[in-house]
Amino acid sequence: MAFPPDFLIRTPEESVRRICVSLLEEAHAASKRLDDPNDGEALHDFRVAIRRLRSTIRAWREVLRGSVKKKHAKALKGLQNATGAGRDAEVALEWLETQRQEINAMHRRGLDWMVDRLGTRHRAAMAHACEGVREAFHAIEDDMLDAVETMHTVVHLSRPQASRTFAVALAEKVREHTEELVRHLMQIASLDDRDEAHEARIMGKRLRYLVEPVREFTPEAGEVVKRCKNLQDILGDLNDCHVLREDLGAAMEQAAVEHARRLHEIVGGEDAERLRQEIRRSHRPGLLELTRRVQQRGRALHARLEEEWLADGAHDLLEETGRLASHLERLATPNLEIERKFLLEGCPELPAETYAVEIDQGWLPGKRLRERLRRRTGPNGTEFFRTIKFGEGVQRTELEEETTEKVFEALWPLTEGCRVSKRRHVVPDGSYTWEIDEFLDRDLFLAEVELNDPAEKVVLPEWLAPYVVRDVTGTKKYVNLNLAR
Repeated sequence: MAFPPDFLIRTPEESVRRICVSLLEEAHAASKRLDDPNDGEALHDFRVAIRRLRSTIRAWREVLRGSVKKKHAKALKGLQNATGAGRDAEVALEWLETQRQEINAMHRRGLDWMVDRLGTRHRAAMAHACEGVREAFHAIEDDMLDAVETMHTVVHLSRPQASRTFAVALAEKVREHTEELVRHLMQIASLDDRDEAHEARIMGKRLRYLVEPVREFTPEAGEVVKRCKNLQDILGDLNDCHVLREDLGAAMEQAAVEHARRLHEIVGGEDAERLRQEIRRSHRPGLLELTRRVQQRGRALHARLEEEWLADGAHDLLEETGRLASHLERLATPNLEIERKFLLEGCPELPAETYAVEIDQGWLPGKRLRERLRRRTGPNGTEFFRTIKFGEGVQRTELEEETTEKVFEALWPLTEGCRVSKRRHVVPDGSYTWEIDEFLDRDLFLAEVELNDPAEKVVLPEWLAPYVVRDVTGTKKYVNLNLAR
């Protein structure tokens, strides 16, 4: 699901619901792939969509209160738990196979036995996922979709309040999640601090899932997601080590019991040769070797965590999320553009302090909203911008942010058929700045001036007044988007 260009400045109630609908759609698409035996990523994609949905509901529960029912949250938790064993077994099997060529033949007996044990668990979990999980999700999917797609707003006419934007609310959440994540990170003192490492891993995921929906709106979000992914990989691998070490401990107990039972049976039959063979076939040496390797891997991961995160990494994350939050707050406060526009009969003789910039503008396709791309070349070099404007007449709301040349070049072809090209002469005039637009793709000259108040009276400067045909402020014909069409 694509989010609208003004996604960040809509209300938290609306934007959060759009995120939930998008995640429900992702989970639905992944659930349809669960019964495909050749689709190895279906279970993973389904789990990730469910996990992101649960995380979004948790982070924004005050916004979604009354829409997402307790039975929905309980069912989603059940779905994640039901698929967890299969994913854990799959990860462990992948790591065990990487060890096969590094251990000797005696140790491979234990490895084969462990692979068989985990393979049985994985197949059983996958069978359950294919048969039950999809049906369980579909049983709540429509009800959840209906609940989050519908929003009711209460307006008190006697107590008008300024609406709070999603960007401002998100900035607060980003700061809260980051502080909690860093707090757990700072309490990890050794490899044995499993609980704190687990909490830090969960908070890293929650921060990442919180920020991911706005990556396309701000580059700072992409940097935070990238850093959270790095932390998630380290802590995830560390958690896998803890889980596999526990599995190996339980496996050694079971293997010992099975081995003792076989030895007891053989001794009862008084077959000495078979007894010697059975003693040599013990799985214990291989399981012990795998345990040693898992512990070694865990120590290496903890050392990496200390180097990359427990030293300066957490501080760097605080700075990055701080920049993101500040940027979100700036985006949430659109510029109020108050201006007058005049049609000119030609380009006037301009004062000496004038400078010019070349501007190419194009509009992306859309129905309710049209996003504008702008390339501006002047004394400061070439700059690129993405802009959305709302309203008509003297006073309009403008939301603009600078972007990169790469983003501009990728989107510019989509504006074909809806562009304007002009040379803008910028003329300082006392407390005002006049902009004279000389259109390069048609015979047209317009003058604009920004004001401090919609009721402010405009006094035309002497160098401009003889060229003014009339005031065209609010005239749709002279709106740049309409000229581009």
